Amino acid sequence: MRILEWEDLDFPARVALKAKSEKSFLNFTRLQFELQTAQRMMINWHHRLMASKIDDLINGELRPRNLIVNIPPGGTKTEFFSIHLPAYVNMLVQTGRLRRFRNLNISFADTLVKRNSRRTRDLISSREYQEFWPCSFGVNQAEEWEIVDHRGRSIGQTVSRSSGGQITGGRGGYPGSDFSGFVCLDDYNKPDDMFSASRREAANRLLVNTIRSRRGDKSKDHPTPFVSIQQRLHLKDATGFMLAGGMGVDFHHVEIPALVSEEFIEALAEPWRSMCWAQVKDTENVLVNGVRYWSYWPENEYIGDLLKLWESDEYTFWSQYMQRPRALTGGLIDTGWFKRYETLPILTHRAIYVDTNSGKVEDYNDYTVFSLVGVDRAKNLFIIDSVRGRWDPEDLLQQACTLWEKWKPYNPRQPAPLRHMAIEDKQAGQGLITTLKKRKSIPILEIPRGAGQNKLIRCLNVIPQIKTGTVYVPAILADDGRKITHVKYHDGRIAAPTDWVLPALAECADFSADDSHAHDDMLDTFMDAIDIELISSLAISEKDWI
Repeated sequence: MRILEWEDLDFPARVALKAKSEKSFLNFTRLQFELQTAQRMMINWHHRLMASKIDDLINGELRPRNLIVNIPPGGTKTEFFSIHLPAYVNMLVQTGRLRRFRNLNISFADTLVKRNSRRTRDLISSREYQEFWPCSFGVNQAEEWEIVDHRGRSIGQTVSRSSGGQITGGRGGYPGSDFSGFVCLDDYNKPDDMFSASRREAANRLLVNTIRSRRGDKSKDHPTPFVSIQQRLHLKDATGFMLAGGMGVDFHHVEIPALVSEEFIEALAEPWRSMCWAQVKDTENVLVNGVRYWSYWPENEYIGDLLKLWESDEYTFWSQYMQRPRALTGGLIDTGWFKRYETLPILTHRAIYVDTNSGKVEDYNDYTVFSLVGVDRAKNLFIIDSVRGRWDPEDLLQQACTLWEKWKPYNPRQPAPLRHMAIEDKQAGQGLITTLKKRKSIPILEIPRGAGQNKLIRCLNVIPQIKTGTVYVPAILADDGRKITHVKYHDGRIAAPTDWVLPALAECADFSADDSHAHDDMLDTFMDAIDIELISSLAISEKDWI
């Protein structure tokens, strides 16, 4: 089918398009998206499900009246709820189906929520929208805009705030039984904050103490609805907190995993069950532990990539993609203690720390990890990069040599030499130490595991260093919501990607005194680096280089 172009549409075609747009939220969004972006919106079964919930919400048919949608990244949640929904509600006012509206949009990042608001405002201002539903702006700012009638009275308003900003200036909805707006939480939680108990609790307190009061109608029969859309991040994230009754209101819950099984499909109500099965049944599928899975959106989310994520980052996969965050059993380490950085300071030196597995590739729960760290002049430790995998002894040796060569280069004007590769003297590490020492190509520091060196004692030993702010990990999101995909050295060179940070923070948050956690391989290298670089004096100096 040919993409809709406004200039190619004659008057009857435009009239027909307008009538079609007014029939449902999905029609409106598909047509406006195509007109505004000149690209077709790919519609999957889950889009039809979400759109139907929006129509039910506006028509007063959703029970309970509040809505939570959990969906994988890239599932069109922001495009639907934060950008097109306010424009759709305004259209309903312009056509007389609603009297007025007032929306409050909240996200963790100020820049993100303002960008979404700006896109809605630009959509309403567009010639395509204005020819269909002409309207005028009163206040017209990125963080706050309003629609006024011919007498200059406000009939529509959207206020956008970050969860860390001044929320009390905005409100959603008006008193009365008719739909008149909502309070929207779009990715309310910042991902890496969810591994910090103190930051989780602060975010949840804000939901109760401030955001709950921002409804224009708090009556029993027709309260202003909350609409929360997010990928799951933690058992006690905003979704977990609200579903457990933390806000004192009930929610209609929609949960969409990235991999759908026959059991999931069978549990869907009609017509979504038939729609989902029709779209996935003839696509590639996999059998894992006796369960057959399909991608929830085969046209856009390749099942092979989802399986790779499952294998490489189990916590992120089950939380953000499957909406099933695993309970973290720890409590010893609050990840909020780690300092964050985007650009490294001048470093005095760098080093590699290695935690080896059992040497058996089939040992699924056991990884080998190589972590690159650096120390600055103030004796702060910076975790720069971490690579995790499963390698047999021969591949492990090749990986060690490859990473040494990859991480070895430095700027001679501000030298931060790679001093040593520290390897624990156990399991596959013993063979790696022996071989690398014979080759004399990499300076090796052996880390003994003697009596009194169990992981709990080692963890308790390094916690004071983390707690006092001398250990830094890369930031993955800037304060303005911008994704940080790489960190840099002080001279602007790319230092490393940041895709390993969330799995590492999950390990730290999960680490438990009773050894009930799933993984601790990345944390193991961090603990060794903290102990050797900041606490003890085992590190090899330049004069000891081989």
